[in-house]
Amino acid sequence: MEGTLIPVKSLHGHTIWVQELIFSKNMDELKIISTSSDETVRIWDAGTGKQMGEPLLGHASGTRGIAISRHGTKIVSGGDDGKIIMWSAETRTIIRIIEPRMSRDHIEIISLSFSPDDKTFASASGDGTCTVWDSETGELLLDFDDHQDIVGTVAYSPSGVKIASGSHDHTIRIRNTLTGERLTQPLLHADAVRSIVWPPDGRQLISACEDGQIYFWSAPTGTQLGSSLQAHLGDINCMAISPSGSLLASASDDHTARLWNTVTRQPFGRVLQHNDEVYTVAFSPGGQFVATGGRECIIFLWDISQEGVIATAAVSVSLLHSAPIPHFAGDADQPRSSSDSLAGSPRPSIPASDVPSDGAQDMSSLPIAPAGLVDSEVPPISSSSTLTRDALQGAGRVASPHGIAPVPASPSSQSFFKRLFSKSDTHVASAEHSKPRKSTFFYKLLHRKRGGTDRRHNPDDTQTN
Repeated sequence: MEGTLIPVKSLHGHTIWVQELIFSKNMDELKIISTSSDETVRIWDAGTGKQMGEPLLGHASGTRGIAISRHGTKIVSGGDDGKIIMWSAETRTIIRIIEPRMSRDHIEIISLSFSPDDKTFASASGDGTCTVWDSETGELLLDFDDHQDIVGTVAYSPSGVKIASGSHDHTIRIRNTLTGERLTQPLLHADAVRSIVWPPDGRQLISACEDGQIYFWSAPTGTQLGSSLQAHLGDINCMAISPSGSLLASASDDHTARLWNTVTRQPFGRVLQHNDEVYTVAFSPGGQFVATGGRECIIFLWDISQEGVIATAAVSVSLLHSAPIPHFAGDADQPRSSSDSLAGSPRPSIPASDVPSDGAQDMSSLPIAPAGLVDSEVPPISSSSTLTRDALQGAGRVASPHGIAPVPASPSSQSFFKRLFSKSDTHVASAEHSKPRKSTFFYKLLHRKRGGTDRRHNPDDTQTN
C-alpha cells in the first residue's frame, strides 16, 4: 500500500488487546515485554518473533503498565486489580507483590516508570494518584494526589531529578523526585493527557492528548514551545522517543502509528498502518525497530532503518503546525530554585519572533535521516518470515486530515483550571494513606462522564479477536 510501511514480523499469543509493550536488551538478546487485557505479561524474542516460555501469571485481571529497570534485572507490571508485581527478569519469578490500597475506587495501575538509578519506581493510577515506591523494599515513599481525574502516564526525567505525571484533568505536573515539590504550574492541555516522554537531554517534555495533538514544553519553566502538532485524527494513546531523541513515535485510535522528526516536527517515513486502534508503541534500544500493539491482539515489529531515504510525500503534512523546537542555553535537567517559581504568573506560549535559534542550521537544510538512528539488533530476517499483511491491503486509508486545526481550551475551562494551580497535595507516605480518598465533586463528575476509567482498557462483550 502506497504510503504505508510493511511490518517485518507479527507476534501472536495475546488473546485480548495488547495494552503496553517495552523493549529489553540483555547480553545482545533483544526482547519485547508486553501486557494485555488477557491478564498476562509475555516476553518475546524479537529476533525470532516467538514467545519465550510461558506467560507470566499473577494478576487477577487485565495487565496494563509495564517497566523494566535500566540494568534489565527487574520488571514491574500493573493491572486492573490494583496490584503491582515485581518480577525477576532472569528467573521470571515473582519477587514482590504490592497490594492495592484499601477502599480505593478505580485502582487500576495504568503506567509505571523506573528511575534512572533503579532505586525507585513510580506508578500512575485510575484513582487520580501518582505514587513513588522503593524498588528494593516495596515501601511507599511519596503519594501525589493533586490531580483531579485519572492519572494515565508517569515518567522520570533522564537524570532522575524530576518526575512528570499526566492526567485526564488536562494537566501535567512536574515535581522534584526527592521532595515531591511542584516545580512549575500545571501544564494545561485542551484534552485528557494520555502520554508523556522526555527527550534524552531533559530540556523538554513532550505530551499527547485524546484530541490527537502533541505538545512541546520547556521542562524548566513549563512554557509551551510553539503551537501544538495535530498529529492524528483520533486519540493518541501512547508515544515513544528514539534513543537519540531524533524521532518521536505516536500510536492512535485512528488505526495508525506515525513517526515524527522532533526538530522539524515533520512526518518521518511512512505510516505504520493497522486494522484497528493502536494502543502502544516503543523504540528498540538502538532505534532500528519500532514495535506496536493494540486492539488487533498482535504485536507488530517494523524496521524503520531505511525510512530516512524514502520520500514522505504520501504522508500529508497539512495537519502540522511546524514551529521549530527551541533549545535554550541553561535549560538543563536540574531542579529549579524557589525564585524561579511560576506561581501566580501566566504561562504564555513563546511568540515565534521570540524563539531563539539553536545556531545549528536552517530548518530547510536539516537531513531527513537523523545521524546515528539505526542499529543492527535483530538477525537478518528471511523472506519466508516476512509478513505480507494482505489483510491490510483492503483496510482502506485514514481519511485526509486536511482542515484539522488545534482545539484551544475554552475560556471557561481555563478559568476553571486556575483553581488547580493553588492545590499541591504531595504527601510523604504514612499509614494515613491506607485510608480511602475522599472524592471531590469534579472527580465524581468526570468519572461518571467517562465511565470511570479509560475505555480502551476495558474489553466488553462486543470484543472480537
